[in-house]
Amino acid sequence: MRNEMKRQITRRLVIGYIIAQTIALAGASLSGCSGESAPVATDARAERPAIFPDYTGVTVPANIAPLNFRVDIPADEYHVRIGDRTYTGGATIRIKPKDWARLTRAHRGDSIPVEIMTRHGDAWTRWTSFPIYVSERPIDSRLVYRLIEPGYEKWHIVGLYQRDLESFEEKPIIRNDMTGYNCINCHSFRMNDPEQMMFHMRAAYGGTYIVQEGRISKLNTKTDETISHLTYPYWHPSGRYIVTSVNEIRQFFHAVKERKMEVYDLESDVVVYDTRGREILSKASFLSKSDFETFPAFSPDGEWLYYCTAPAQKMPENYDRIRYSICRVPFDAERGEIRFPADTLARADSLSYTFPRVSPDGRFLMYTETAYGQFPIWHTDAEIRMLDLRTRTQVDMTALNSSDTESYHSWSSGSDWVVFSTRRDNGLYTLPYICAIDEAGQPAKPFLVPREDPDEYDYLLYSYNIPELVRGEVTVSPYAIQEAARKNKAEQVRFK
Repeated sequence: MRNEMKRQITRRLVIGYIIAQTIALAGASLSGCSGESAPVATDARAERPAIFPDYTGVTVPANIAPLNFRVDIPADEYHVRIGDRTYTGGATIRIKPKDWARLTRAHRGDSIPVEIMTRHGDAWTRWTSFPIYVSERPIDSRLVYRLIEPGYEKWHIVGLYQRDLESFEEKPIIRNDMTGYNCINCHSFRMNDPEQMMFHMRAAYGGTYIVQEGRISKLNTKTDETISHLTYPYWHPSGRYIVTSVNEIRQFFHAVKERKMEVYDLESDVVVYDTRGREILSKASFLSKSDFETFPAFSPDGEWLYYCTAPAQKMPENYDRIRYSICRVPFDAERGEIRFPADTLARADSLSYTFPRVSPDGRFLMYTETAYGQFPIWHTDAEIRMLDLRTRTQVDMTALNSSDTESYHSWSSGSDWVVFSTRRDNGLYTLPYICAIDEAGQPAKPFLVPREDPDEYDYLLYSYNIPELVRGEVTVSPYAIQEAARKNKAEQVRFK
């Protein structure tokens, strides 16, 4: 499997290099002008042109960075018109930020028309034009993710990064070459708030790091009563509590190329951590050998605790037989207690459900469906589903899904955008796509987060892990985190 992975990575590098050289030779256009007349076409095609990323017919927020793209049609010359701007020359179209800002302002609530023509010899071909719809609803300005090599069996540099979605600026929040090349994972924010976040470091400088009110806390979260350190977290809207799983995690690698890797639990529970008392609350925790519980989340009003649950099985023998339901129980924030019975929202019969996330307006429950298990990032069958919590009916998510993996997802603070992880472009690397969600829950055609150079996606050898939308810049300094990691002793949390 590792040799197969290496061959695929090498192939991707070669393809990226060939594309880059081809574009360089073609003299890629970097800017546009207005008022230039179009060539006379001798041929007209009924289909839309192939471009990467595929921005044909997508819906974007008005505050998104320019949608630079590459025309994936072999030609001697390209003529592209976006709104009133014309680009001639090479296959790669880079839009000046000031031109794009003017276009999105002018077409807000409407669409920007795009026309593409290609020349072979003396003959020009006109392809069917397409719109880029511009929503009146802005998106949260930052996207936070971990960049990691996709194989997971071996990695070197891992980091948490924040991307300014209104420009192409990317900054590290913390990189592991600052902290002994350890593992950094599972970042989470309170209600899209960049000033309240948490993440874990494993091995060197190990601990759970919580940032609140400018203070960095370093915690040892393993207790005698729990099976592991805190793992997959989610904040209570009050900021006082963090619900999290505790997992004994294993992974193995398949010997056939159609399947690559499985991640599974030998044991797992859900617990609630009280940030005020620095303690894990026994009355708000699921501690049972008879069931596996994982991937918890609070409702935006803080009154419900959602989680995935399955009857415990012998693992890994039954890795492809275990199926998780999504349930919820009432949560009393004053007492720090949960109550039963549980309410089952997605029952595991022939399929398995994971990653429950409620929209900030409380209307929709988005989750991932797969054939089995609770960690479907390598399952090509995995798709995103959504339940209208008012009517308990399914919303059609066909427009969002693809024939490859869709897995993790995160809501914007306004409940009108989601970012999700998908392998639809190459089957190997998880990339972040953004999708508009209307008031009825209907998804528009999603789009790949734009980069200044679209070709970078061809040779970037990292997966985007756990994309999270936040309302503004994460201001905590990487050097403050580094200092806390190196100098602070992890404070032991209690089990109450």
